[in-house]
Amino acid sequence: MSFEAATLPIQLMRGELLAALSHAGRLIVTAETGSGKTTQLPQILAAHGIKGTILVLEPRRLAARLVARRVASEMGTTLGDVVGFRTRFESAWSANTRIGFVTEGVFLRMLLADPNLRGVGAVIVDEFHERSLQADMAISAVAQLQAKRSDLAFVVMSATLDAQTLSKALDAQHVHASGRTFPIDIQYRREPAWKDVPHVAAQEAVELARRMNGDVLVFMPGAAEIDATTRELQALVNSNDIDVRRLHGSMPAQEQDAALDACTRKRIVVCTNVAQTSITVPGICAVVDAGYARVYRYDAKRGIDTLRPERISRAAADQRAGRAGRTQSGCCVRLWSEVDHAKREAFDLAEIQRSELSEAVMLAAALAGKHGDFRWIESPSADALKRAVDTLVALEAIDAHGALTECGKIMSRIPAPPRVARMLSEAAKRGCLRRASTWAALLSERDIVRGATSNALLNMLHAGEEPSDLLVRERIVDAWQARKLPRSIEIAEEAIREVVRAADRLERATRVALNMSSTVDSSDSLQDLTLSLVAGHADHIVWKPDTQRPHVLGSGRRKALVDRDSVVAHAGFMVALEARENPGDPTAQLLSMLAPVEQKWLEQAYSARFSSVRVTRWNDALNAVEEAQQESFDDIVLASISRPPKDMAQAALLLVSKIQEGVLQLPLWNDEVTQWIERVRCVMQWCPEKNLLTYDAADVQCIQLEIVSGAARASELQTRACLGAVKDALSFEDQRFVERMAPSALALPSGRSMPLHYEVGAPPRGAAKIQWLYGLDATPAVCAGRAPIVLEILGPNMRPLQVTSDLGGFWKTLYPQLRNELRRRYPKHEWR
Repeated sequence: MSFEAATLPIQLMRGELLAALSHAGRLIVTAETGSGKTTQLPQILAAHGIKGTILVLEPRRLAARLVARRVASEMGTTLGDVVGFRTRFESAWSANTRIGFVTEGVFLRMLLADPNLRGVGAVIVDEFHERSLQADMAISAVAQLQAKRSDLAFVVMSATLDAQTLSKALDAQHVHASGRTFPIDIQYRREPAWKDVPHVAAQEAVELARRMNGDVLVFMPGAAEIDATTRELQALVNSNDIDVRRLHGSMPAQEQDAALDACTRKRIVVCTNVAQTSITVPGICAVVDAGYARVYRYDAKRGIDTLRPERISRAAADQRAGRAGRTQSGCCVRLWSEVDHAKREAFDLAEIQRSELSEAVMLAAALAGKHGDFRWIESPSADALKRAVDTLVALEAIDAHGALTECGKIMSRIPAPPRVARMLSEAAKRGCLRRASTWAALLSERDIVRGATSNALLNMLHAGEEPSDLLVRERIVDAWQARKLPRSIEIAEEAIREVVRAADRLERATRVALNMSSTVDSSDSLQDLTLSLVAGHADHIVWKPDTQRPHVLGSGRRKALVDRDSVVAHAGFMVALEARENPGDPTAQLLSMLAPVEQKWLEQAYSARFSSVRVTRWNDALNAVEEAQQESFDDIVLASISRPPKDMAQAALLLVSKIQEGVLQLPLWNDEVTQWIERVRCVMQWCPEKNLLTYDAADVQCIQLEIVSGAARASELQTRACLGAVKDALSFEDQRFVERMAPSALALPSGRSMPLHYEVGAPPRGAAKIQWLYGLDATPAVCAGRAPIVLEILGPNMRPLQVTSDLGGFWKTLYPQLRNELRRRYPKHEWR
């Protein structure tokens, strides 16, 4: 061991670390940047005599490979011998490997293959603060495994971590190690507009490179922003003075290594958050931080994954800044204000709280027997868990008790998300696994097409093949492998290499999972291939009714449009494998990566989802009820033939519902009708012993059904009489009783008749000219004197003089005062 390694803070605390681990078997280690925790702790455990392999879980492939290379160098061994690594596509491992660096996903697959982790003496979870879903599952699974394997040592490490909460959850010892960093000058800037971030970052990086005695690390959220920043840098610097390099997880290993290699010139390395933790970029003394990272979130309302740039947490910002102080005093320029920094979240949100969980739930069921028996380190939300379970049930992966079905057991052994695993298991049965593996890889990896016209893409298809985004890309892969790809197609070389490797790996893994001896497919049928795809994405089937328009219909009445970049234009069924936000209309998704499905194929495989029903419905355009013979797939209407309705009772129900919604009117349902209803209700209130009908909602519906009976169009309602039907809801005797107790008008001594107005909960009201009331000495009443009438006394000009319920008092006190004035103003009228 070198002197530098021996004096790292983590090495100086080896006694305390080993004592804490021996005491409980579990250890939480928080250690600041520069402590050496990632490279040194595995070596400490190996030297201490841990029996078996020491597995170190890293969140990224790049970190697993580079840290393994660093530790192998420190231990003076060849990579792949005593120290090895395993990632999805790469492996350097042997029977001699004592310290193995693996990605979290690879570890979970190892655990599925051997639930007891035979031959493993310790598990170290590094950089747990990133809170990936796979790390959460790994910690939960290992903690549960320790109940059966007390000899298994377990360590969780992070530079920034809520150690107290995790220690309590795991019942583990906690040890903190200080870092070995130099002072860092943190500088804040005014946050630039998003489009200007690459330019501003490049300017800051060049200024730092010329001022500082070392290299500069620039953090960007993704590959697109890295490329834009690289272009800006190349325009600003002389390549003889400053070397500009890129670093992100999708680059080939050789290019990643080249980005980290030492250089005689100053370097500016533009990277994603792959360089935020675990790996050390040598020579860095300055950091420019854009303050963003691309984060996957599942949008439950639209059922899509979104990948958006989001502001990083304060903890993540501190980790990035720490890269500048590993070997000397450094500087970190943050492209946001100090005020904004204080408003940022303290830590990143755990992935379990923002992701789609079907793969995690399937793994939980595989590890624990039933997904409900798996003890999560942090429980997912009930809604997210239910969505995941519903998806797995639809994929036939779990049963009603939460245990894996036979199909689910096969799926769990295939290193792919559940939808893709279901597709591959179906393809194996149909004899088209090789091509299905290519399609699965095209779905799982980044898009291989960087630029091409629609015609150039369509020209890749063989004669007679229907336009399909997946099929086009399969043909591009074939042509690339045969070195016959036309220049009109611009591809992403890194992506297509990963697709080829992923396809081979998925095919081999599926054959192993199904114990398939043959490596030759028995079918080259597009029908078998497409139905295999549908098996994993049966809920992603959409219907495009019109060749000329991009609109499609999906189950649940989802609004969606075909993306303009898709080669699929014709009408019919298709599987939509990617959905993203539509900037022009947030309520309508943009669908891409489409694969057409012939209707007859679906009718054979999913006959239960097709239906033919006769429905009676309202036609807004005709303003009428019609009968339609509907052919449907789920709730998507494929065809409809309309005719006049035969079921007139159903037609009447629809008309009445439109009347109650206010869409239609019954012109003769007028004030006379509503007043009759109020009269009846008032009498019922005054004479409850009569137990009269009160025209509640059900009564009114029955009456209106009688009124509209035999009609189908709105125009037929114009002359439908209403009052008779409303009155006839009461018996003849009850009608006469209402007429006596609540007459529509009151006969006055003057020979005039005063109309009365009724309203439930208020006294009846009447209005009459003052002369018409001569001879009426006291306040009149209805309902045998139970309900006095409120009188509105009008002058000769028909304007109110007085509103009163005490007519006698009016004549006695107020009228004498009014009479003289009124007689003067209206001398021709009678004044008593």
